[in-house]
Amino acid sequence: METHLERIEHQENLPLRIFVHSVRNCASHCHRDSEFLLVLRGQVMVQTSEGQVVLKPDDVYFIPSGEMHFTHETAGANLLVALQIDTAFASRLDPDFPRRRFAYNQIGRRFPNDRRLQATREIIAEILWEMRMRREGYRFQVESHLLRLLALLMRDVPSTLAAAPRAEPQNIADDALGQRLARLVTYLEAHSNEEISSAELAASESVSVSYLARLFKTRLGCTVSEYVSIVRTKKSLPLLARRETTILDVAMECGFPNVKSYNTAFKRLFHLTPSQWRQQAGSDIPGIGESAYNRCDAGFAFHLLRKYLPAGSAYA
Repeated sequence: METHLERIEHQENLPLRIFVHSVRNCASHCHRDSEFLLVLRGQVMVQTSEGQVVLKPDDVYFIPSGEMHFTHETAGANLLVALQIDTAFASRLDPDFPRRRFAYNQIGRRFPNDRRLQATREIIAEILWEMRMRREGYRFQVESHLLRLLALLMRDVPSTLAAAPRAEPQNIADDALGQRLARLVTYLEAHSNEEISSAELAASESVSVSYLARLFKTRLGCTVSEYVSIVRTKKSLPLLARRETTILDVAMECGFPNVKSYNTAFKRLFHLTPSQWRQQAGSDIPGIGESAYNRCDAGFAFHLLRKYLPAGSAYA
């Protein structure tokens, strides 16, 4: 699992990229664009500096510019809409936009039917339908919908300002902390099947163990040991999908000391035991781990999106 800066190609001279997809295993990454995820079907785990959350159908999640994050399936098929918004476009209207950390996800966790989330779902559905229908003037309409969404964030969602934007063209982050974290994460992911000491890891960057712990908690929302456990668990999926491999062998191959610790880590991440995952999901996902985003039934996705459109809508 490699940590990197994702380059986003915007669509049709518009300040956004929007697409329907399913997720298997999207490695740790960040990008300059802000991003909304709308789950249409299934469940998806997202890890950011806010911590780990499992998204269910109708959930909307906001990832700010420069935020390191990764996503992963939990069990069975999933279907999502991703809306990635050009930060440069928003910055022309609000120079502080890249630094804003909106309390959007906190609102979503407490009030899943909040009008702000309902409005977000509606706007995402309208943008996707405009991009599909491509009627005359659709680019103007798409940009107007995007401005509505940005105005909703700015006017109706509380925010704070981060010290500095988190993404730069050549680095995973714009500061020494981000570059240090990238080195640490790369090392952990390359050696996740080995016994890793926080003291040794801290010494590799000439920092204290307490500093290392704060860095991971602040930037990734978890401890070092929790991050290692997540990496090991995600790496176990291709092995677990091979039914001839015992669960003990999977656990040992991925660095877990025993089956009990593997079961605990797996259930914490996917809300299933390895055996349950193998029965319910593994056999239905050929070639697991080959790609982050997978093909999906776009027609079915548009069918699911209809419920977010207001009555009498031109798109319904």
